[in-house]
Amino acid sequence: MGKYNYRVIDSDAHFMEGLDQLVNYFPEPWKSRMIGGSGKDKASIAGIYPISTGDRSVFGRIQRDEFTEMQRKAGGFTPEIIPDVMEFLGLDAINMLSQKMLSFSRIKGDDERATLLSNAYTDYMLDEVVDPSEGIFTMMPLPFQEPREAVELIDRCADEKGIIGGCFVTAGPEPPFGNRKYDPIYEAAEDHNLPVVFHAGGGGIDEFVTAGYEKFIETHVLGFLMANQSQMTSLIIQGVPEKFPNLKIAFMESGVFWIPLMMQRLDVEYLKRQSEAPLLTKKPSEYIKNMYFGAQPIELPEDLSYLRQVIDMIGGADRIMYASDYPHWDYDPPSTITELPILSEKEKKRILSGTAEEVFGI
Repeated sequence: MGKYNYRVIDSDAHFMEGLDQLVNYFPEPWKSRMIGGSGKDKASIAGIYPISTGDRSVFGRIQRDEFTEMQRKAGGFTPEIIPDVMEFLGLDAINMLSQKMLSFSRIKGDDERATLLSNAYTDYMLDEVVDPSEGIFTMMPLPFQEPREAVELIDRCADEKGIIGGCFVTAGPEPPFGNRKYDPIYEAAEDHNLPVVFHAGGGGIDEFVTAGYEKFIETHVLGFLMANQSQMTSLIIQGVPEKFPNLKIAFMESGVFWIPLMMQRLDVEYLKRQSEAPLLTKKPSEYIKNMYFGAQPIELPEDLSYLRQVIDMIGGADRIMYASDYPHWDYDPPSTITELPILSEKEKKRILSGTAEEVFGI
């Protein structure tokens, strides 16, 4: 245990991988295209995404001096920086998710970019970063655009030490994730006892589903929430938890207040139109109570009894896991949990590490 008197597992932090780190894991002609796109001897995002806007680390409260000093000493966001991050946050274990994965919604063409990025990131992390003995883990970004390739990635890497899950980005999939085209991915994950995490995305003025918003804060309020709500609705109404009852499902990065809303809304609609969800054998809220949720960014109302009610409504601390979302500007340190007076010691331990231990086997 570090600075806290609890074991702390961070279920959602981000490895800010640069394409320079991944480029050697790409086949040709992509490798040359990525290097050539910069006009220098460095890989450029222009080789993957023709445009790239937005900075998740600006205008926020992150301790830039401390973080920048860590990067300076390590020579950038490299594997060497992770122990410093863990010490800074007070972590015993960390799950590093791909930063580039959050941009999968930009990929609108019928091409192989998502598959290439998913495989390159996974191979790089296994070769250079993952170290279960030091508490460093990762998840495979799953290229939902190509279910067959996603299955191949799961079959190839799911049983590797340090791989604790497969991750979908909830912004962008067409059709949504309840569609039967994704069933082979869920089947492969269930066969490998691999949890699947649905990670929010969708913030950004130029990439939001509705044009006309003027500030990043507007789309950040709405985008992450809407992305998770839409995918949860599709998953449940199309019967994914019923078809794959042993599949562990988690949602990340929308806080927790939205969950009771979805439970009630889905139940109301289902009870009026059950014929449109023929696979369900119980109310949607009952399936949701078997899912797991990252707490970040946790909502802290002035009256904390509201948060207490939300936790109880979604099934208690057993359904919640600590997530920092570090190094993004709105990250939550473990103190957001340790200092909550509405939680018992048992509940704090469960949220800080117990749920992640159960879900991911850490």
